[in-house]
Amino acid sequence: MEKIFSARLDEAVLDELDRVTRQLNMTKKQFLQEAIRMRAQQLRDKESTDVWTETLGAWGRREKPETTIRRTREKFRHSFERHHRGKHARLHR
Repeated sequence: MEKIFSARLDEAVLDELDRVTRQLNMTKKQFLQEAIRMRAQQLRDKESTDVWTETLGAWGRREKPETTIRRTREKFRHSFERHHRGKHARLHR
């Protein structure tokens, strides 16, 4: 699926984009996609990214797991009751 992306770019950059795409005989879309992929690849090669090292830090919390679970269940219960209370609630008998 393709999405539309909008960005404000310097006029000099747009002129250079136009010149380079004409010289390479490719569309601006192709050029930008290739440039983004190349830059991302350089970053991956440089850092040799490990998904586990990046995401495991997200679980370093100050509170105990039991506290997190209790708070989450309270929020869920409150949300659930909010949609099932009221004068016109349907009760199955």
